[in-house]
Amino acid sequence: MNRQKRKGTDWERELVNLLEQIPFSKAKRIASSGALGTLLEEPSLTGDVVLMLDNLPKKFRIECKAGYGNTSQITVKREWFDKIKLEAEMSYSIPLVALKLTGVRGKDVTKHIIAMDINTFVDLMTYLVNMKTELDKIYERANSVGYC
Repeated sequence: MNRQKRKGTDWERELVNLLEQIPFSKAKRIASSGALGTLLEEPSLTGDVVLMLDNLPKKFRIECKAGYGNTSQITVKREWFDKIKLEAEMSYSIPLVALKLTGVRGKDVTKHIIAMDINTFVDLMTYLVNMKTELDKIYERANSVGYC
């Protein structure tokens, strides 16, 4: 395995470990960085990492990128967002891009970044606000009949 490929694979594994710190979550790395899913046209095998949260009906499909910069900056390409967005649409997932700044050392410095396009952000925030509104209505009904 070449050095660049190894760096990408290591980042995917590290991301899975970081994401599994979220309560009620399960993250998994997709073998061959999703290339097999693209070749076979199997949406469930696309992307680099998939994150599932127990209380969210959609999964997150994540494109991982490491080594496109240095300790203070990273190059971001629109094609990464376009690719993962298409893969996420085919699998009814939420698209994200996970970026890793290379060579960054230290405990409290930024070295990992999750990015999404603005439409994805708006859709996600709208979903969360609607979920909160529904939950408030349920609590309100429960309070009015004396359950809480």
